[in-house]
Amino acid sequence: MKKQNAFTLAELLVSILIISVILTLLAPVITKRAKENISINGGSTNKINTRLFIYNKSDSNCSEISGVNNSLSCNFTIPSGVNRINAIAVSGGGGGAGATQPTIETGKRLTVANSTAGNSRTQEITITNNMKNILISQLIGSGAGGGGATWMQGASTSTKFMPTSQSYCDKYNAFYIKPRYNGGNGICVTKRNVGDSGGPPIPSSVSKVSTGTKCYNNCCWVGTTSGTGYCNNLDGYDGCTRTVCTQRAAKNACGAYSINGADEWRLPTSSEVSAWSDYIDEISVGLYSNGLQLCDGKRGSWEGQIKSTYCGGNTGHKCPGAAYSTCNASYIWLTEPTCWIALHGNDFEEGVYCEEDIDDYAMSVRCVLGPADSTISLSGGGGGAGAYIKNYQIPNDVISSNIGGKIKLFSAAGGSGGNSASSQGSSASNGSNGNTSYIEIYDKD
Repeated sequence: MKKQNAFTLAELLVSILIISVILTLLAPVITKRAKENISINGGSTNKINTRLFIYNKSDSNCSEISGVNNSLSCNFTIPSGVNRINAIAVSGGGGGAGATQPTIETGKRLTVANSTAGNSRTQEITITNNMKNILISQLIGSGAGGGGATWMQGASTSTKFMPTSQSYCDKYNAFYIKPRYNGGNGICVTKRNVGDSGGPPIPSSVSKVSTGTKCYNNCCWVGTTSGTGYCNNLDGYDGCTRTVCTQRAAKNACGAYSINGADEWRLPTSSEVSAWSDYIDEISVGLYSNGLQLCDGKRGSWEGQIKSTYCGGNTGHKCPGAAYSTCNASYIWLTEPTCWIALHGNDFEEGVYCEEDIDDYAMSVRCVLGPADSTISLSGGGGGAGAYIKNYQIPNDVISSNIGGKIKLFSAAGGSGGNSASSQGSSASNGSNGNTSYIEIYDKD
């Protein structure tokens, strides 16, 4: 027999001893580094132990939230000796909404498509012995419905009152603005503010108060509305005592105005007043007694003369209850919700402003008679794009192991659109989510 070389028992014991000594020497280093604290704030003497907590469905501290997919509620136990915690909670991002197109062709044999966004459809095919290389070219996730449209009070488009000349507007004590100056249609504009002498009256549905009196929401202030030394009187229409109102009061006043059979008055639209800006001289901001006689929020000059009536500098907070207790006679309310335009320096140089929650400002009110060139539509939100399955090949071993079973493609219905708001101040509803599109493989049982 041929002899084999081998370690002696003594050699083996010596080798094990050497390995044990090496591990013993390394152990304190490993332990020390595992227990080291992290120094923060660039050399601070405070040492803080940091720890990462990861939760999932299998964690005993967590439970799934009923009715909410893939969401957990977890209890965090504060470690002993900790008196301050700075926590960053990180969770999975939300899934994208489905695609908006409901009809998708996935192949000549495996086809599942919807003809209507509100319907779901399934397609099944039996798995046979010879079946292989099944490719799902496209399976698109269903679309979420768009949000509902917001509500707005549109400008009148009635053809009952169609101003064509100044003589037409004279019987309403109004100024005629030609179509080319107004963005498309001729209109009549009241020569004076609501509440002023010669202007539309303040209706009983609006709170009429004197300047210096506190009032909220549906109010008009009558009296001295500009600061002393910051206003003047040109052409007999005093810039110091212009009546100003909140937007709600402005709409109520124009809506209630009726004179000589004309009862479809409204506030001007932003497109109309923006067009006035290009022809402010012809429309008359001053020195023209038959014009609108709008007042200017800052002094302007033209050939050395003050061109328009001045009505700025409300330093006395004369409209308490309005925003900042300030009267803004050089600002004019528009029909769009919480929108206005300001006359500064003989021009609407600052453009149209629209801000949320500013309907409590106190501004000038001019009522308009005539059709609007266009109405403004505030549309609902669109559905979002979503994830999809594309060029996915079902593994052949999955098919061969389920002969006699079936492949099922599910094309889900898109979500329904949201409802538009039914009245001013009400909210539009969001569209509903679409269902999930997916592939299922069934065995023969």
